[in-house]
Amino acid sequence: MMTNPVRFGARNWLYGAAFAALALVLTGCGVGQPGSFGHVLQSGWIQADIDGNGTKDLIAQTNLADVVFNPEGEIIGWYVKVNPGSQLIKANNDGTYNLDALKGALTFNLVGGRNGSDNKPLLISGRKALEVQLAGNTAQPVAQTPITETNLGQNRLNATFTYTQGDVTVTKKVVLHPRQFSIQADVNVAGAGAYTLNFPGLATTTDPEVKALPSGAPAPTTTPGTIPNAAYAALQTSIGGLIHNSQTAAALLIRPQQGGQGGTPQQGPLNVTTVGGTDARLTVNASGPLALDIYGGKNELVHLYQGGYTELPGVFSPNIFGYISLYIAKFMTWLYSFLGNWGLTILVLTVTLRLLIWPLMQSQGRTTAKMQMVQPLMKEVQEKYKDDPAKVQAETMRLYREYDVNPVGCLSMFIPLPILFVLYGTIRNFEFDQGLAWLPDLSIPDPFWILGVLYVCANILQLYVSTRKAPQMFRQQAVMYLFFAYFALTFPAGVTLYWIIGTLIGTGQQYLINKQVEAHMAGGLQRVEKKTAPGGVNLGKSGATTKVTTAKTVTVEPSGKPSAGSSAPAKPGFRAMLEKAAQQAAEQQRQQQEKKKS
Repeated sequence: MMTNPVRFGARNWLYGAAFAALALVLTGCGVGQPGSFGHVLQSGWIQADIDGNGTKDLIAQTNLADVVFNPEGEIIGWYVKVNPGSQLIKANNDGTYNLDALKGALTFNLVGGRNGSDNKPLLISGRKALEVQLAGNTAQPVAQTPITETNLGQNRLNATFTYTQGDVTVTKKVVLHPRQFSIQADVNVAGAGAYTLNFPGLATTTDPEVKALPSGAPAPTTTPGTIPNAAYAALQTSIGGLIHNSQTAAALLIRPQQGGQGGTPQQGPLNVTTVGGTDARLTVNASGPLALDIYGGKNELVHLYQGGYTELPGVFSPNIFGYISLYIAKFMTWLYSFLGNWGLTILVLTVTLRLLIWPLMQSQGRTTAKMQMVQPLMKEVQEKYKDDPAKVQAETMRLYREYDVNPVGCLSMFIPLPILFVLYGTIRNFEFDQGLAWLPDLSIPDPFWILGVLYVCANILQLYVSTRKAPQMFRQQAVMYLFFAYFALTFPAGVTLYWIIGTLIGTGQQYLINKQVEAHMAGGLQRVEKKTAPGGVNLGKSGATTKVTTAKTVTVEPSGKPSAGSSAPAKPGFRAMLEKAAQQAAEQQRQQQEKKKS
């Protein structure tokens, strides 16, 4: 702990900034821009010519990704959003759409590439997912108008694509879920024997992990080749260590459909060929109808868990923080099964965690309170020995010992931080599929910015309770929360709600600690005040005349201000220590004065 209040405040500001930076690193947070006030993205289908070939494409606009289908039902643009709920497609007044933001830095395209100069997603001609290839059939496809349906009550966007290629008719029925990365696809090729269904990528990763799980095998094979009757096949961005951005790591997984579009479970063989390297791809070899579950999105544990993919061997290998995150996600799902409301689930989860770490925060809170109580004494030590830093340090340590202040107690705040960060990352990636009060969806930012205001107010209140005896420190650190307000406007509402609840609980805990410490020191703290001795003079180093001072002991109330008149009895140890310090100071001044006279 720094002894100077100004430096102490600056150190706390740096701690806060460091903690925020560490949180962003561990959770892979991307920071976007606040949405338009009061506006919420409405999932649905829109038509626009994205590749400039004169034919309108069909775009599924959702919270998590905007997926572009050409008239044949092939995915030519698969834009995964770094920040959920971002509306990246802007409508023009003439009925057309501005797609510049869609192809900007806030997305990554699973079937596209990257511009080397600005790293923005690109469309690459010929790269298409969900593409049917017919060996020896060179006829041009003739597509019908796609049939679409929007059912947000069931979290579904449906589309049916039909086209003919020579004497072959291809029908694709796809179901997208606006709050999930999962797509269900039924493919039927009539009039042909064998065909292939291709999934190129990941274009965002030059050399992705390629794997497929043979049926009944305990672990997937990572050797490219043909795997008959596979349980799943995947292309994934490699993830290793703690420092990675899970918000831009990509994953493409396919497996036999576990639940049919009509609700009837379907199982079928997945004969797949995998290719690695810069042209990595998955190819399904089929000769009849196919029913597939497709995951195309972030290679992130919570989303994979909610999609039911973490149960498959080898899909994701979490580190210790990942396991904690997975347990938290499962606990949240369990709580929701009883409460039926995600807002209440976040409340119970936050309270539960705070109760678990209460003893750790208690130690840190007591240290903070005691530091505030001895600030007046520390300030006087700094003023008295301002020309002798070593003496300031020695006297400060003596104050710590006498008043039982343990600066190392502040380090206890580091212990619960990893758990808090993991919880934060879990909630940020969790898809709640539900709103709360004025919030339409806890998975996207608050469109009315109310949570942002509440977040700032809660943190200012906590700061006031923690620094009520150091106004200068309060003013220095209060500015920091204006910066963090920006995060509250861009992060999903569920995350901000968690931070607000946790901050209010921490504020209440600090208030109780302050009362306990003040009661413990009810006798009052003592400090030394300098008083001019009648007629005394002392020559300083520069030869200037200064006044000789003697010591007088007065009581400092718990508020940090000296009481008027005589003080109330203090604890014997405190009074004796300060009286001795005053005597030593007076004796030291007397000796210095005698030396100068001689």
